[in-house]
Amino acid sequence: MPLNAVGMGASAEVDNIVGGEIICKKLMEMGFSKGAIIQVVKNDSGALIVKVGGTKLVVARGMAQKVMMREI
Repeated sequence: MPLNAVGMGASAEVDNIVGGEIICKKLMEMGFSKGAIIQVVKNDSGALIVKVGGTKLVVARGMAQKVMMREI
């Protein structure tokens, strides 16, 4: 399932990143590597706020759609 389908407060593991080379590189630089545990802080309207490790990030919905997650 895409990252923007993960509910607020839930955690999931990055399974794959789909998209072009530039978007994949950008997301990987932000910490979205395969196996990373992501916690969704805010997912209501607009951009998502997620926690990757100890860092909070703002992710646009279009980018979040490209990060495929697996429930843990």
